[in-house]
Amino acid sequence: MKDSKAYPYLKGRVEDVMIRNPVTVEKGESIASLVELFTSHHYHGVPVVDSSGRLVGIVRDSEVLSIFAKKGPFAGEYRTVKDIMHVPPLVIGPKKTIQEAVLKTFKDGTRFLVVVDDSGAILGVITRIDLIRGIRWRQDPA
Repeated sequence: MKDSKAYPYLKGRVEDVMIRNPVTVEKGESIASLVELFTSHHYHGVPVVDSSGRLVGIVRDSEVLSIFAKKGPFAGEYRTVKDIMHVPPLVIGPKKTIQEAVLKTFKDGTRFLVVVDDSGAILGVITRIDLIRGIRWRQDPA
């Protein structure tokens, strides 16, 4: 446990704490496959790509659960990831500060962001837990 006279601050860049080479899903994947991926790996979200590997959206646990928040039968409406994915994808650059990433997750109401380069290629993902890894401690000068 940290000294009670220490106080936290954030240090670093997104690239310092991101998960590199993340798992992705194709937009044509079944929702059943997505649920299996989420439950077997404890993911809260993943980038969605098209058949050429280009980022086209994200899908989070909240999109999966939203199926059940709708009134009426839903079975015929939602068959693939494309049917429930969030567009546009929520992204951030690798050189952004951890503080900027924290602010963006709260502004966008998400627990994860896709890290992309200037051309939009996927470099990684960053979750709120990854952002917590950027917390450092300073001693109170008083």
